[in-house]
Amino acid sequence: MTTTSSDSLALDARHAPRPAEGTPRPADVAAAKPGRITALDWARGLFLILSVCSEAVLAPRPEQLVHATWSGITAYDLIFPLFVTLSGAGLALAYKNRAPARVTARRVVVLLLAGLAYNAVTTAELTWETFRLTGPLQVYAVLVLVIAVLHRWVHTARGWALTTLLVAAAVAVALAWWATGCATGALTPECNPSLVIDGRLLGSHMYAQGRLGHDPEGLVAIAGTFVTAAAGVTAGHLMVRYRRSPLAPAWLLGWAAVALGAGVLLAQWVEPMKRLWTPSFALLAAGLGVAILAIGFLLHDVPAPAWWAGLRGRLAVLLVALGRNSLLVYFGSHVVHSLLLRSGEPSAAVRIAEAVARDADPRLEFVLLSLAAWWLLALVLHSRRIYVHA
Repeated sequence: MTTTSSDSLALDARHAPRPAEGTPRPADVAAAKPGRITALDWARGLFLILSVCSEAVLAPRPEQLVHATWSGITAYDLIFPLFVTLSGAGLALAYKNRAPARVTARRVVVLLLAGLAYNAVTTAELTWETFRLTGPLQVYAVLVLVIAVLHRWVHTARGWALTTLLVAAAVAVALAWWATGCATGALTPECNPSLVIDGRLLGSHMYAQGRLGHDPEGLVAIAGTFVTAAAGVTAGHLMVRYRRSPLAPAWLLGWAAVALGAGVLLAQWVEPMKRLWTPSFALLAAGLGVAILAIGFLLHDVPAPAWWAGLRGRLAVLLVALGRNSLLVYFGSHVVHSLLLRSGEPSAAVRIAEAVARDADPRLEFVLLSLAAWWLLALVLHSRRIYVHA
């Protein structure tokens, strides 16, 4: 991971060569560049509140804050897909103008290495024979690579929307065909493509050493995550194209409705589930994420009078500060919480919760303390223009 500071990007004009007559000055070029789309950072901030709070809930956890065992969707199942959708939108902004291959290569390598380190820290099993090679950061690395490559040919919201729907349909057909060979006529932990494909490629290095019959971040699931990310990329291109138009939120809501409708349609053939990240689940989760982006765009990015534009910028800063460091807060909170749960008996997390508790159930106080700590860190880093990214 790397950090950037806006101060480090400043140029000393005293030592800069004088531009030729008629050549735009650096300051003029910078002023002409469009600013950040606040809706994206705002939505990331909302997502991080949900993520940090849900991750910090101590046992016993409510049913909706536990991943579904196989089929179906819980609230907890939607957390990472929201991150993928918003990341897709961010990648659209990053790759709209083709980025150098070396930048993409660096991002992919850093994410892969960080993913392996994340696995090492968050799991107690560190022997090579059972070391897990897949994970959420590895999925993100693959998505960065695929989206960067596809941007060489697909440059518009329409192209990405078509790509999203075609890939979703193709994956749904493949999964439905696989299900016809299962004894029950449906995908099960004992009969699914992840068990065969990821099992043969990864063996004991897959999720839970393969005991559960699938890998939620394996090759099969990555096809579904691409659908979710591609829906986010489509939203990103829509925001860029219509950012000066008051109709931008309507375009985003329209795309959200298309994604949700396609998800409902595909659910008739392959049920929504995060365990295999089926196309119906991918589109339903993406539709929710795009709808949140639309609300953020309506609040913070549609053309507005100067007085309101300034006021809404100040109102958004709390969420924007979180959103600008989404990678750090999202994965950092998971790592810290995992370490606290494994420290001592009772765990450090429980001891901290009991120390700040105001009643017999310390879970709420621990959630609020966790959120406050990460939010404060994000605000401090934002005030110093320091952002952690791949």
